[in-house]
Amino acid sequence: DKELDGVIELLDGGYIAPAPGGDLLRDGPSVLPTGRNIHALDPYRMPSLSAWARGKRAVDEIIRQHMEKNNGEYPETVAVTLWGLDAIKTRGESVAIALALIGAEPIKEGTGRIVRFDLQPLPELGRPR
Repeated sequence: DKELDGVIELLDGGYIAPAPGGDLLRDGPSVLPTGRNIHALDPYRMPSLSAWARGKRAVDEIIRQHMEKNNGEYPETVAVTLWGLDAIKTRGESVAIALALIGAEPIKEGTGRIVRFDLQPLPELGRPR
């Protein structure tokens, strides 16, 4: 019912408020009802806490493997490909990898959402950025 109402509203030049979209099983009931002006890249949901944990582990492994193969030397550069669909499917894992590589740490608000990232001081990070 909402979908058809939304199409008619848009064709009449109306406004449909934005709302999160996504997969019902992965993202939960916040993606319902259908028929809204959806967006998938919500900066308050990406990277998710699980994507952050996976991204951090990936960075640790990238650095470990490079150092193991290069006489303990840190990599001088690391490339990360950021694809929208990949970021949507993994809830921001590639974004988390890029942030973890530069030594950014998530800062959460009271609800648990990540609201910003602060750079760790180099002595605390324990490696080059």
